[in-house]
Amino acid sequence: MILPRFSAAAIAAAAVLFSFQRGAAQTAPAAGGLKIGNAVCAQFEDGPPLGSLRLVPGEVVYFSFTAENFRKSETRKVQLTGHVQVFDPSGVPIFPKDEIPIITTLSEEDKEWKPKFRSAVAIPPIAPPGAYKVKFDVKDEQSQQTVSGEATFEVEAKYVAPASVLTIRELNFFRNQEDTTALITPAYRSGDTVWVKFYIVGYKHGEQNSTDAGYDVEVLNPDGTTLMKQEDAAVEKNTAYYPQPYVPAIFNLTLKSTMSHNVYTVVITAHDAVGNQTAEAKAKFQVN
Repeated sequence: MILPRFSAAAIAAAAVLFSFQRGAAQTAPAAGGLKIGNAVCAQFEDGPPLGSLRLVPGEVVYFSFTAENFRKSETRKVQLTGHVQVFDPSGVPIFPKDEIPIITTLSEEDKEWKPKFRSAVAIPPIAPPGAYKVKFDVKDEQSQQTVSGEATFEVEAKYVAPASVLTIRELNFFRNQEDTTALITPAYRSGDTVWVKFYIVGYKHGEQNSTDAGYDVEVLNPDGTTLMKQEDAAVEKNTAYYPQPYVPAIFNLTLKSTMSHNVYTVVITAHDAVGNQTAEAKAKFQVN
């Protein structure tokens, strides 16, 4: 979600309404053209620039910039509209464009005042790594001038290769739920808990970037017969402004103490209801 942002001038002018009156004072042009500057991506509001610091999915990027050489009416009224929007490394917007109006009347003591536009955007909880682009602009509603700019910041996140069709990636076994490194040799003992993780990509998005992707789990005996099967073990259904790039999946199996020492096969069948697709992947583990 786009979080609230406040500026002293905007707060002071919160109750100002647009009015169009016969004989209203004409505005005088500013010296030089409208300019923007001091664009900063930060980890907290009005914080220092990120520099080499990378954000992670779920964090908020706080962005701000200033404007100068805007028009002031004879009554010293200022009327500006700023916009901010953030795009992922593929150029997909992660949230709707944020509109930031500033309408205020300056006093004689505000000669050096520069309006500051602030926006706070949460990075989606599942988002790709790379360079994110901030596109921003401001319009002087009195001179009708518009200027724009761009800034970037880096996001550190799990990379899962996309696919043009439904695909299961990185089907691996783990010792514990929290582990991030897969077992090189997935070997367990009778009575152990087997943790399985993988990713589903290549599913289609419907209206409002809706998804309907899930998977079935089957465990095969060494002779290929079914030891266990669960259809629709998990289903991911949602709608969002930002199209989720992949679905992370995790489940566990508790091995019976009576299981024979042998090699077993896990079969994952993913299905995509929106794109009417299925995909299958297999992986083996050993019981010692």
